[in-house]
Amino acid sequence: MGKQFLPQIIYLGCILAFISGCTPTATNDRGRVPLTYISDSVDITAEQKIELLFSEAQQLEKRDNPLLDVAILFAQNGNIIRSSESLLLINTDNLDDRMFVEFSLLSVELNLQSNNPAAALINLDNQRFLDLQPYFGRKYLGRVLSIRSDINTQRGDELASISNSIALSALLETKTDITNVHNKIWRQLARQTYTNLQICQTNSDDILAGWCQLALANRQYQNNQQAQEAQFSAWKVSNSNHPAALVSPSWFKQSLDNSTPLQVAILLPLQGQYKGPSTTFLDGFMEAYYQLHQQTNSSSPNLRIHDTSTLPIEQAYSNALAEGADMVIGGIRESEVQALMNMPVLEVPTISLNRIENSQLDQSSNLFQFGNSQRDEMDQIATKAWEQGHRSVFLVAPIQKWGQQATAYFARSWQAKGGRVVSSTLYSDSIKDFTKFLKQPLQIDLSEQRGVELRRFVNSQVIYTPRRRQDIDFVVVLGYPDRARQIKPALEFLYASDLPVYSSSKIYNGLQRSDLDRDLSGIQFTAMPWTFSGHLSAELKSDVTMHTAYRQLYAMGYDTFLVHRNIDNLQLEPKMPLFGSTGILSLEDGVITRRTQWGEFQKGQARPTTP
Repeated sequence: MGKQFLPQIIYLGCILAFISGCTPTATNDRGRVPLTYISDSVDITAEQKIELLFSEAQQLEKRDNPLLDVAILFAQNGNIIRSSESLLLINTDNLDDRMFVEFSLLSVELNLQSNNPAAALINLDNQRFLDLQPYFGRKYLGRVLSIRSDINTQRGDELASISNSIALSALLETKTDITNVHNKIWRQLARQTYTNLQICQTNSDDILAGWCQLALANRQYQNNQQAQEAQFSAWKVSNSNHPAALVSPSWFKQSLDNSTPLQVAILLPLQGQYKGPSTTFLDGFMEAYYQLHQQTNSSSPNLRIHDTSTLPIEQAYSNALAEGADMVIGGIRESEVQALMNMPVLEVPTISLNRIENSQLDQSSNLFQFGNSQRDEMDQIATKAWEQGHRSVFLVAPIQKWGQQATAYFARSWQAKGGRVVSSTLYSDSIKDFTKFLKQPLQIDLSEQRGVELRRFVNSQVIYTPRRRQDIDFVVVLGYPDRARQIKPALEFLYASDLPVYSSSKIYNGLQRSDLDRDLSGIQFTAMPWTFSGHLSAELKSDVTMHTAYRQLYAMGYDTFLVHRNIDNLQLEPKMPLFGSTGILSLEDGVITRRTQWGEFQKGQARPTTP
């Protein structure tokens, strides 16, 4: 290896953890057996020393083991790019079995860091690695199962990931480690659609089926804590030897210790331009309220509605407290949310119905911002596009405030990843012909001008086909269905039919219209769960004739009831999501975030797809 190389490796103190004894076996609070290769911190001094070792290792006659040492050092210092480059120089035929296992696990970890689960799976399914697994022992097999669980999660196969976690749980010895893994399984089940849970409960694997039966019963009573407790007790009696009965997820004990509000005040402007939106929101909220009222073992809260049309929200809030409210919901206007944020004290938990974008203000610990913000969906679109290898985007959005906010946020998020916004254009309601409107940003007009000049100076009989600009990888089209049906065909007419197109949930209103939506075929979009049949335990009853924005507002009202009944649960550790009609809901820094599902238009039909 060279006289100077090994002492320098030892000096840095970052050498391998081998199979025998040194491997980490305890799970972390995310339910994973960690691979301690990757660090987030970068030590510049150490980085320079590792670069010197890298140069020296490449000069050695037997360089493969030293290069693996260096690759691990790079990873442990947070430089996954240089770590990957080091691995590419290694001939694995020259590694002994122990070093080959380390090479494989580091490769998998780097693949997962780069969101490349397909490559990670190839490394794990390498025949030599598979042949060595019978010799790993219990602790090392746990690491492999933990990795497989993460790979399947990234691939969108949550049930396979859960099966891996079930197998991992069976290998663990301490109650803490088992609880961590069971918490992870419970989080994964909370993200499943109702139909998936129904199918899963009949799985041939009795352990997996038992988990899904428990999750299904819990989903049916998300708003009813008493019923959840009764269902859990009954399930444990029937499944007394099930791993979740022997070591239950932490959520059950913590959740059953929480209380639900007895009197809720709703602050909404019920007159003027906000009358329609406020009424629609209330209709959705009351649908969830009556569903709870019809269940056995339920305790519905007392509701009091305060009209903020002519009353400052601060005064309405004070009036609600004077009447005995132990929770407040509202207001819905952005100015009202700002006023709540400016109040020095919020005495009871308060759920706002709008979200202040890019707010730098500290907010009360009792304020929880909730709304149909496009921000979360923009993050999802950016992540998906990046993982699919796209780097240059063309943005098309309405000129309305929500369109401007969404494109501005997407642009910042995309550029922070290292992506490029090639062009961004806002359209108004007055646009009738998107073919003309999109010519300039796609630079078709410049191409046509070049064609005219070519005919003028070369040959008037030359047949010239215009071309769009070639520096665009994909397009993000934001808008409601009626506008998107005009934009997509215009893009195809303007020689952009080969570009992937992404959109947000506003593009689909839950109604299958193959006659109209055929023009949307190929568009991938973030989809609210209520728009797909079978994703919720009960379909929403919103008026199908309403505009998409109003149907989404109805769904938000429904979810606000869900959030207010579970606000304590959302604050528990480890954090558990709620499966709502507008998305999978989580609480982060006082904001209720939404993670939607994915859909795609195929031959005019909107279909759910895996991430």
